[in-house]
Amino acid sequence: MSTSTSPPVVATPVAAKVTLDSIEAATVADAGGKAVKGGTKGTRKKHNAEQTTRELRLLHWPDVKDDRLWLLDGERGGFAQVPRTLSLFSEVIIKYAVKKKTGVSSAAGTTFNVLWLHTRGQGIARIENESDAALEAGYGGERGITTFRKHMRVLKGLGFVDFVEESRGRVKWVLLFNPYHVLKDLYATGLVEKTHYAAMLERLSAIGSSDEMKGSDHAAE
Repeated sequence: MSTSTSPPVVATPVAAKVTLDSIEAATVADAGGKAVKGGTKGTRKKHNAEQTTRELRLLHWPDVKDDRLWLLDGERGGFAQVPRTLSLFSEVIIKYAVKKKTGVSSAAGTTFNVLWLHTRGQGIARIENESDAALEAGYGGERGITTFRKHMRVLKGLGFVDFVEESRGRVKWVLLFNPYHVLKDLYATGLVEKTHYAAMLERLSAIGSSDEMKGSDHAAE
């Protein structure tokens, strides 16, 4: 007596439906520093962030090729490592702290941006040419260097930097302190508004960097 046997049923994987919401949710999760299963947390997090943002790009701009974008592919140079909160420091924290301290507005935050773009590691920035640095900060003409040096003194007075003056007052080597620790000090002394401090805390939480506000030996609790 023969017995017919039905062929085994093989489960066919179903491709996950990629939607705008799913991609954006994954991108936010990666930016927020959520742990990822498998591999080391750092490498998996970076891989997932790159993959999801690429999918998001292809979804919104499918016709734009790689060569039209400035992508960090491992071979490209000419970039700097800066805090994601840099604009908050330069356009809000420094701007209003100076005004509260002196009663006068200052655009020293633009110089602060330039310093970060000239960092060479170990918290050190090297200014090869003050005139060029002043122009990068938006100050050309005869008074460019004077304005640059004035802003350097403002930043030093707030505690964000220290620097070495060479002959004729030239600034070349600059030490950039941890800006988050400086922020805590400024807030403790009343030079930073609560709303601005809260904005920084919210931004740090969004990018998974809340720990940046911990561990200062000099900041008030």
